[in-house]
Amino acid sequence: MNLLCRLPRVVALPVLALLAAALAGCASREPRPTLLTVPAAARPAQGASVSSITPVPRQPGAVLAVRRLGLPEYIQARRVRYRADASTLAEWPNTFWAERIEVGLAREFQAALRQALPGWQLCDDDCSERNATLSVQVDLAPLDFVRNRLTLQAHARIVVSSLPAASAGGKPGTVAAPPRPLLTLERNFELAASADTPQAHAQTLSDLLEALAFAVAETAQRAQAAPR
Repeated sequence: MNLLCRLPRVVALPVLALLAAALAGCASREPRPTLLTVPAAARPAQGASVSSITPVPRQPGAVLAVRRLGLPEYIQARRVRYRADASTLAEWPNTFWAERIEVGLAREFQAALRQALPGWQLCDDDCSERNATLSVQVDLAPLDFVRNRLTLQAHARIVVSSLPAASAGGKPGTVAAPPRPLLTLERNFELAASADTPQAHAQTLSDLLEALAFAVAETAQRAQAAPR
């Protein structure tokens, strides 16, 4: 005879209730979420190079203002999204960015750009104290990880502009002239992922930022050398 059947009724009922509660707790327990960060896009200076692109020559004293990286709104979410088909986005199960994706991408892009522009100084939008002479605006659209092809596809528009000299004496009411575009570069990128995983998806974004940094560096160098 079953052991529970031998127990007095007043004892068996609480035991059954405890067993049911324990089983319900196990069934409802969800796996811990996966938190992703964008891998470092700036590669170590020592050892084998991971890029076939040579950094631009050193230009001491050059200052470049780096504007905010333009990203499609549809990827700016905590969930990690990929392209399912031409009109549909999907999300990796139970996977989240550990920080806002626009913050992580901007940080790693600037780190890769510093490595690609040795001797240059980089600053954010407000470069009034560094006398920046050039600015760069990069817009990425589309920016899609196409999961059924394990490929990151992106289109970049890079605009390097000259910045006007600081207003004489900083007189009140003086309006500075707007930046003047010098060079514009449009480039498509397609990078293969090593696996069908969220981590491989994140790595393709890092690879894109490295390639993008060298494209920006080459464009900025040409703009710096161009007569104005």
